[in-house]
Amino acid sequence: MNFIKQVIGYGLFIPFIIFYSYMLGPLLKAILLPGGILMLWIILGPKEGYLALTKAFATKGKAKKV
Repeated sequence: MNFIKQVIGYGLFIPFIIFYSYMLGPLLKAILLPGGILMLWIILGPKEGYLALTKAFATKGKAKKV
């Protein structure tokens, strides 16, 4: 009985991981990242949001000091 449960478990788990990794993951990134940036701009305002975004993506040592 345990063997059958294991086979069913792997049969459900592996396709879900493949689906999430190659289809749902990139889709969620495409939706959640711009939404998070938009929320940051709404909370901080356009100027402060832009400064925070440029500081986040600036390479080390090249960030502007505010």
